[in-house]
Formats: sequence, C-alpha cells, structure tokens
Amino acid sequence: MKTVVLTLGVLALTSGMAFAQDVNDPEPSAVAGQPARATAPHSALEKALIANENKVADAMMKKDKAAFAALVSADGWSVDGSGFMKTSEMTAALDQLVIKSYKISEEQVSWVDANTAIVAYKWTGSGTFAGQPFPSVVYASTVWTKKGDKWIAVFHQESEAAKK
Repeated sequence: MKTVVLTLGVLALTSGMAFAQDVNDPEPSAVAGQPARATAPHSALEKALIANENKVADAMMKKDKAAFAALVSADGWSVDGSGFMKTSEMTAALDQLVIKSYKISEEQVSWVDANTAIVAYKWTGSGTFAGQPFPSVVYASTVWTKKGDKWIAVFHQESEAAKK
C-alpha cells in the first residue's frame, strides 16, 4: 500500500512539473478576451526573481560586494546612459556609489525559456555615483538565468525616464 501511495504521489508531482514546464504556450491560462496569467510555479519564481532585484539593490546600497557578487554573474554586463560596464568594474566601483533611498515598482517578468527570464521595473531613488547625481527615475531590466540550481543576473540595463 505504501508503494502505491508513493508511486501515485511521484506520478502526480512529475505530471504537475511537466505541465508547468510548457513555456511555449503563449497563453497558458488565458480566458477568452482576457490576458494570460502566470502559472502558479512561475508566479512563485517571478516573486523570487523580483526579490533578487531588491537584494541586488540592497547590496549596492550597503556596498556589500560579497552579496552583490553572489547574485550577479562575474562575466555579466550592464548598460546605462554612461555606457557599458562589466560586472567586475561595477563591483570595484561600489565604493563610489551612494544610494540614499530607492523603490522598485511596476515589476514585470517575461520568460525567454524555462531557465531565462527578464525582470523589468521602474526604479525610483536618489543618490550619487562618483560624486555625480544619477537619474531619480529609470526603467530597468535584468536578464536572469538559471546556472545549476541558482538564478543569477547576467545582464542589466537602465533607461532614464523622460522628464514630464
């Protein structure tokens, strides 16, 4: 009896995982005329990726190079109005960064495949980099990829919001 229950449990779990892995269905839960919603497994993962964005921002605010390096690929890149920057350059430059406050809002997650997602959001805050103030509102996106069992940021971009 134990074997039957265990087998049924494993079967139910694996079929649920197989269903959740169908990332090619553009609208997995769409109802006629309504936009699709993320599947439950993606929903939880999307929350975790958004939380990682906040962890990266917190690490930068605290100048915590170890926490930053744990979340961002060593061979990654970022780009903003100042140009391209390697992760290694950003890690070294954290000492020149002063973030007084920040808020991440309007988060959205777009799935490239089962192991790659783009997290886009609005970043509002204040501070300076190398003594110069940086834009207080930017639209940003980060490409997250799963390497082994860990999600890591491999590319980040920021675009200054238009002045209103």
